[in-house]
Amino acid sequence: MPHANAGSVGARTGVTGGVGGVGVGVGGPSGGMVGGSAAGAVGGSTDGSGSTGGSDLRNAAVFVSASGGVGVSVFAALCARTIVRGGTSCALADMDLPAGGMDVVLGLESEPGLRWGGINAPLGRIEPSSLRNELPKWDGMPVLAADSWSASLPDWWEVHAAVRALSQISDVLVLDAGHAQRWRELRPAVVVLVVELSVLGLARARAELLRLVEGDVGGTAGMVGGVPGTVGGGVGVNLAGGMADGAIVVVGAPPPWSSKMGTVDIGEAEDYLGREMVGMLARDAALGRSVLAGTGVTTVPRRLRTTVDVVCERIERECRPLKRRTVGGNEGVNDGVAASGGRSPFGGLRGRR
Repeated sequence: MPHANAGSVGARTGVTGGVGGVGVGVGGPSGGMVGGSAAGAVGGSTDGSGSTGGSDLRNAAVFVSASGGVGVSVFAALCARTIVRGGTSCALADMDLPAGGMDVVLGLESEPGLRWGGINAPLGRIEPSSLRNELPKWDGMPVLAADSWSASLPDWWEVHAAVRALSQISDVLVLDAGHAQRWRELRPAVVVLVVELSVLGLARARAELLRLVEGDVGGTAGMVGGVPGTVGGGVGVNLAGGMADGAIVVVGAPPPWSSKMGTVDIGEAEDYLGREMVGMLARDAALGRSVLAGTGVTTVPRRLRTTVDVVCERIERECRPLKRRTVGGNEGVNDGVAASGGRSPFGGLRGRR
C-alpha cells in the first residue's frame, strides 16, 4: 500500500479500507498521550476526554442555524464557490457529522475520495497536503463531507486534526455546522447565523445568539435591552470564549412552508434579535430541484447574489488571509483586499457565475 511522507517525525499518511483513511503518526501531539489516546489536535486537553480547550481557526467561517431545513448547507456551498471565484482559495467541510451529506448537496456523492468516516489521526495530527490529495474536489476546492450512513464517525481529536489541516491548505475554510453543537470547541473568525423567520425560529435564534456571544464561559456577556449584548471588541473570539460582535453575521430565511402566513417581517425580526440582517435567502425553484435531484449546486441564483456577495465580503474581512494560495495549494503573495487594489473581489462577480 503506498504511503506519503507526512513531513514530520515518524509521520505517515496512507489509504486504508474501502472508503480510504488518513492515518498519521507524529513524535508527540500537542498535549501528549492521555489514557492511551491522543489528547487533541491543537492546544490538547490533558483530561483524557479527547476534547481540546478550543482550536483557534483564524481563517474559518462557520455556517450555523438554530432551525433545520433553512438551507444552511446550500448557502455555505454558494459562499465557498463565490470565494474561490473571487480569487481566494477555499476548503469546504461538514461539521454536523451525524447528518452530513455535503457531497450529496454538491453532486459529488459518487466521486471517489476521503470522507469523514475515513479520517484516522490516532496521534492528533494530519499532514495537510496529504489530506488535500485524498479529498474529492468541487470547483477546484477540497471537500470533506460526512458519510455517517456508511462509516463510523471519527473521534473529536481527529475532527480537530482534520479541520486544522484544512485551515492550513486554504486561505478560507468554510464549515457547514447546521445546528450541531460540537463545533463550539473550534474558534472561528466568523459565524454566519441563518435565522428562520418564524416565531419559533426567532426564539431559537435569540438563544443561539446569546450562546455565541457568551461562549462556554457564562456570566461575562450581559443582556442589553433583553437581547444579547456585545462583549469584547475586535475580530473573532473574545476573552470569555464567545464571539465578538462584528464576527457574527445574521441572515434571514423564510420558513419551509410556502404560505406567507406565519412569516415574520424582517424588520420585526431585527427588532426582536437586536441585530441587523445582512440579507435574505430567497427561495429559488431551479436550485431546489437541482439539490433534491442530487445533481448539485451549479450557479449562484440571481436572487441570492447580493446576499452571497455581502456575506463573502464579511468573511474576507474577518478572516484576513495573509497569503493567497492558488487552487493547487501553492502560496502566492499579498492579501485578499490588497491584491484587488483595496476592493473586495466578490462584488465584481455579479453576472459572471
